[in-house]
Amino acid sequence: MVETLKAASGTDAYAAYGYGRWLSCVNPEKDSLDKAEELLTSAMNEVPDAKAALALMHYDGRLASGKANPIMYAFLMQEKPGEWSELRQVTGLENGIFGEHGIKKDPALVTDILRRQIQQHPDVDTLYYELMGWALLDDEPDEAEKAFRTVIERGDEAGYYALARLLEKQGRTDEADAVAAEGARNGDFRCRRLWAALSQEDYKMLPPERQEVIHNELAEGLDYAIAHYDTFACFCKGIIYYQGILGFETDYEKAIAAAQRGLEMGDGGSAWVLSDIQESGELPDALQMNAAEIALLHLQAVRMGEHDLDILKSLAQDYVRGLLPEHEEEIEEFHMKTFMDVALEVDDGPDATGVLSVYPEGFYYAWDADEALDLDDLACKMGARGFDVVHFSPLLTRLTKALTLDDCHVAMLVDKEGYAKDLPDNMIGTIVYGQGAEMRGPVVFVLETDKGYQFLPLKGLQRTFMLLELLRAAIDGLLRQPTSEEMERIGAPYAGAFEEYDDEKFADDPDIFDGYEPEQEIEEDMVSTDSSEPQEFTAGFEDVDQALTQCNLCRDTLYLVLPDTPEYQFIDTEDLFRRIKDKVEANIEAHGGYMIDEWRFVDARQEPTDIRFRVRFKPL
Repeated sequence: MVETLKAASGTDAYAAYGYGRWLSCVNPEKDSLDKAEELLTSAMNEVPDAKAALALMHYDGRLASGKANPIMYAFLMQEKPGEWSELRQVTGLENGIFGEHGIKKDPALVTDILRRQIQQHPDVDTLYYELMGWALLDDEPDEAEKAFRTVIERGDEAGYYALARLLEKQGRTDEADAVAAEGARNGDFRCRRLWAALSQEDYKMLPPERQEVIHNELAEGLDYAIAHYDTFACFCKGIIYYQGILGFETDYEKAIAAAQRGLEMGDGGSAWVLSDIQESGELPDALQMNAAEIALLHLQAVRMGEHDLDILKSLAQDYVRGLLPEHEEEIEEFHMKTFMDVALEVDDGPDATGVLSVYPEGFYYAWDADEALDLDDLACKMGARGFDVVHFSPLLTRLTKALTLDDCHVAMLVDKEGYAKDLPDNMIGTIVYGQGAEMRGPVVFVLETDKGYQFLPLKGLQRTFMLLELLRAAIDGLLRQPTSEEMERIGAPYAGAFEEYDDEKFADDPDIFDGYEPEQEIEEDMVSTDSSEPQEFTAGFEDVDQALTQCNLCRDTLYLVLPDTPEYQFIDTEDLFRRIKDKVEANIEAHGGYMIDEWRFVDARQEPTDIRFRVRFKPL
């Protein structure tokens, strides 16, 4: 078929579209994207789908220039009267299900649209039934199963993989195996790598003979799927060889080759894997990219729909470091807003206000502050008699744009008598200023209005942490958290963070972070001591309540042993965690910690930590 389309592409617009679309998805040769752009451009006035395919290339930056153009994407995706493109419609539905191409994820809306369409036209293409299944996967799995089975009943092999994934997700392993096997026999190459996303934890819980079967299926199935242009198989093979899981030995060259092929075909997950491998610090020099090349991988991942906070934060850090000068306009206009939207949507805490101080020794502290910022009080805390203001600098401007601040900008306050008092050079402040003069003594980061130049405190704990992360990246990691001695020297409240997060019942207790006496007897290997050193505790999953009375999860690690029953053999780790999440958060709060998003907390040192690092699960 491809050869037929290629032969006719010079005279037939529909053939030009078909061949151009295949080249844009498969990208088999170095100049494939150039040819695809040329063919799709020539066909788009006659074939609406060609215009939609070209739009996707513009959004992803998969062009000869390497530059994305979301504005051109929006222009090409506009529908003219009487013009209908199935590719445009399907792309719109996928964007709503998975949250891609700048569209907010809203599977409920997609479900409503598809239900109306299917009710009016029940014989519609099976593709729409498959999309319905994916939209319903989390909220209405029974209805999703019906949709996938409809796809299979109507002779479309794409339904096998979708149904097998659903059954696997529900723990119906034998049924998933049977459906995947039937799908593979009927030509669905994706079914050959069904287990590619299996976690190492779940894999190790399986009997050895089952592990061997899965490993062998993957070894054959991943290569088969990649040969059939399956981008997810490229992503999975990259992960498997990078991490050395599911029975595979770590092999960086194989991991990079697989992920690179996925990236060539436009897979954002593969770009993310490549960046992870490059940032591991474990590669030989011959395989190592430079910082700018890694930054471009972050950008490509975000362009292609990877909107996890970690990858968005990495891109924001690359931006403030000035690593992507040719793409700054695109990043400022389209991706930084996504970054802060994702960062702030997980912040369900109070709107804490404060300022961020950075000391010459390189440590920081976030001080509480009222909305009406008291500069005299702040100067007293900093040991200054007054401040000079750095209103703007290239780096302050980048920080402001990265944080998508409206009607205000990040400013830096400096001790106006720093030279006269012969205060030490604040290297971080000097780098932020970037104009050749030394900043001396502590510097303070605040917000300043664009008009009137009035000072405002930083608002929101999560936004403040994002500022910290960006600032840390911009000055090459010089910024660090304070030691206990440094906190005592500057007179910082021992419970730290912002006032609204402080727990009053512990406010006057100087030993709050040194552990506390156990309330009841427990097994010998779980007995707490008075030491403030981190400890490890082990308990049965059913004894979690008792175990949590003995440890301080702001500091300690708790290992919960799962019962040896079928119920726990294939259960998702996050599902297990949600059963005890409220109890774990209560333990953290009891020891002076505060949750800052769904999974992360801070303690007195104000360093974000994932609570899943503090509670681990392991089989009996």
